[in-house]
Amino acid sequence: MAEYEFDVAPSFAEEDRDRVLPIVDRLKALGVEVFYDKDREIEMWGQDRIEYFSETFSHRARFVLLFSSQHYVSKWTRLQSRAAMARALEDHTEYVLPIRIDDTPVPGLLPTIAYLDMRVHSDEVIAQAVAQKLAQHRASFTPTTPITPQSVAALVREKPRGWEYLLYVTVVSQGLEELESKYREHFLRYAPRNGTVEHGNGIDLIRDRNVLLGEIIKVAVETVFTEATQEAAFGAPGVPGDPGRIVHLGELFVRTFDEILEWAREIHATSYAKDKTRTAARIHAQFADQQLRAMHAVAQDLRGVADTLVERLTAGEQINMTVPLVFEVDPELERRFKVALDELSR
Repeated sequence: MAEYEFDVAPSFAEEDRDRVLPIVDRLKALGVEVFYDKDREIEMWGQDRIEYFSETFSHRARFVLLFSSQHYVSKWTRLQSRAAMARALEDHTEYVLPIRIDDTPVPGLLPTIAYLDMRVHSDEVIAQAVAQKLAQHRASFTPTTPITPQSVAALVREKPRGWEYLLYVTVVSQGLEELESKYREHFLRYAPRNGTVEHGNGIDLIRDRNVLLGEIIKVAVETVFTEATQEAAFGAPGVPGDPGRIVHLGELFVRTFDEILEWAREIHATSYAKDKTRTAARIHAQFADQQLRAMHAVAQDLRGVADTLVERLTAGEQINMTVPLVFEVDPELERRFKVALDELSR
């Protein structure tokens, strides 16, 4: 992890200095190392200001706090902004932390980047959000960090706001990423042959598979995705989470997803001597579709929120970690399956 002289460097228009200064002062009180130009006048004395600020915003600060406003489009702050944007593109990291003073767009700043808003969030909320973001950085933990005892210990030691959520998201997103090819193959209705051949009408095999799918669902509903299980992992309100339980819960999410995939994959991998049996079996495999899509979607949503977790939680946003359980079958699919079974019984 790179070391920086400053934790943050505020970038703002001179006209907005009075609005920014209380946040700078609060950050200093929280122990944050802030690059503030008025504190560096002797250091800057005799230097080329353009080169000085470019170097500072490009290499000396961990984060740039970009205070966007109608005044921020001035020539001087555009130089600061360009240096910050170039660093963000080069490092492929969240480096620019935008804070809105008004709704004026900043050239080069994507509208999809999450931001805080001084019209909505107090100076204290913004300062605490920065402090929490730095704690997350010190833990060197992101959704792409490998889950090891060392990385988990570093995260728990720093305890950035929402660390429990970040840990869970990381386990789930990394686990599902490993299953992505298998997930795509499911919707291609493909699986490599497993050597099993069904010579009969397959009705007994279908009954067995129904029981198996029912057990996967029952275990998930009754033991894995319950309020008690989640509270034991994440902790009751005001109680810290248990990192070991959080990792285990994330692994159970992935395992359940994989079990459903494997249930359908076994159907696709079997060879059927009779076309009618094959037709019924492949329709049966589609019973997994809705739940797989729902679990995949919630994992993608969790991953998207993780990148801006600190800002959202500090701003008071509630993050929903409920796993959607949609163990039901589309009525049209159910009708087609019944027709296929009737064909087998003739």
